[in-house]
Amino acid sequence: MDGDVTVARQLVDAYCDALEQGDSEAQDYAEEQLADFVDEIDDSTPDQVLVALLDLPLDAGTLALLNEVSAKLGRRGPGVVEALLAAALGDAPPELSVRDVVSVAGAVGALLEAATRNPNASPRTDNACSVLDAMPEDEVILGLIEVLEGPAGDRLKRAASEMLVDIGEPAVGLLQMSLRDRDAEPWVTDTLVDIREARGPASADEGYAAGRIEDDEADAQTDDGASSTDEAEDGEPDEAGESDDDGESESGDEPDGNDVGDAPGDDPADTPERLPSADAIDRGYDDFIARFKRETGQR
Repeated sequence: MDGDVTVARQLVDAYCDALEQGDSEAQDYAEEQLADFVDEIDDSTPDQVLVALLDLPLDAGTLALLNEVSAKLGRRGPGVVEALLAAALGDAPPELSVRDVVSVAGAVGALLEAATRNPNASPRTDNACSVLDAMPEDEVILGLIEVLEGPAGDRLKRAASEMLVDIGEPAVGLLQMSLRDRDAEPWVTDTLVDIREARGPASADEGYAAGRIEDDEADAQTDDGASSTDEAEDGEPDEAGESDDDGESESGDEPDGNDVGDAPGDDPADTPERLPSADAIDRGYDDFIARFKRETGQR
């Protein structure tokens, strides 16, 4: 592995020297050698060989090469994240954290801020962040958690924790699963706390409101159950033989006169008048016909 890493660094240095000296022929030759070297890299080649090639500056001559290197790194999955994270930190002074070197935006989206924070940063930082940005988010999360669980130094673990906090909510589930790892547990706990605090008061209020809605729904279901039970109990006749909902008692007795709407009340206006007899109806009819003939001049 060391030999391949050395060759990769020599090829990068040769290209950078030719670029700095303005030697186009040497630059073209270095590009050809780099292209052949990258073509021979397969899945068995150590990650560090590909990472060493990230020191190439991005320009018209290296664009295709860096795209191929990035693609080969990205296909390696979560296991390459630690090497990329170390490359992103690069040669930055130990007192600088990953947030001092790069700014993570969106899901992973690493954007280089070395121009203002670390003017001496190498192209490796920008290129490594670009690879991380292009990788699927779940693979990056798994890779960063592997850093917390592995033997990496505190600085690298702190950088992994910071990136997980920037990723935020999508990382919570996998982080909680990692709490069972005794070595990673302190780092994971701190990371989860930082993610929770980063949500801010608004998110906390939303969570409280959602919890209140769930509690209210549960209370409503409890009240409905109690009402149904009360109705079922009310439907049964009591010891005094009161009637059920349809106004009829189980024994078939007349409904109680005290029930509203079942019988006329005490007000005389509510008592119906007695119907006239048949003779009275006939007499009334005869009187009506006689009056009608008189008024119309009929005989």
